[in-house]
Amino acid sequence: MRWRSYALLILPAATVAAGGPGPIASPHPAPASGPPALAASTPGPHAAMRQPFIERFTGKPAPPFALKDLEGKTNRLADYRGKVVLLNFWYSTCLPCRKETPDLTALHGAYKEHGFTVLGISMDEVLIPQARGQALEEFLRTSPLPYPILIADQKTIDAYGGIPVQPISFLVDRAGIVSHVYWGAFSGDIYERSLRPLLAAPGARPAVPLSPQP
Repeated sequence: MRWRSYALLILPAATVAAGGPGPIASPHPAPASGPPALAASTPGPHAAMRQPFIERFTGKPAPPFALKDLEGKTNRLADYRGKVVLLNFWYSTCLPCRKETPDLTALHGAYKEHGFTVLGISMDEVLIPQARGQALEEFLRTSPLPYPILIADQKTIDAYGGIPVQPISFLVDRAGIVSHVYWGAFSGDIYERSLRPLLAAPGARPAVPLSPQP
């Protein structure tokens, strides 16, 4: 699936060396002509905030949280230490948010056995409280998501900079440090380019044998 991103993110170049047996096949193979170029950001009232926002969090510990999932169980970010985690802040009536969920589902399925998970942090209760959770329920009924959905509170949204645009995602490494911030919605191969090196990094536990990107 290919579609234009809603924001500009400059990613560091990274090459993933082949490991041992059992390489993971990418769910988002690059075309023969090479990886797609990132699109220019969509102009908007918050555009000037993008780069300062990214710099504020990148390379810093991800703010801790304790949020309920859809079954009422408390999930703490600390529970996922040792895994690579994509924190995806979204809400159910946001069209760009909806558009990227199939790719997030594919990434979660491809890498969940290798120390990766997506956490979908729903902002419905804060941004559209008049919906009383019904919009989220309806979306998940028609488009079920295989990864945990957590219910954001205002404290967590504030800790993550107020989430000035939606979606915003934070890629957190095994040590709990924010590796990348994604301002807007992106296709899965953009996320994957940053994810795979974190899973295969020297000293990562457990070590994950990955094949080179096409």
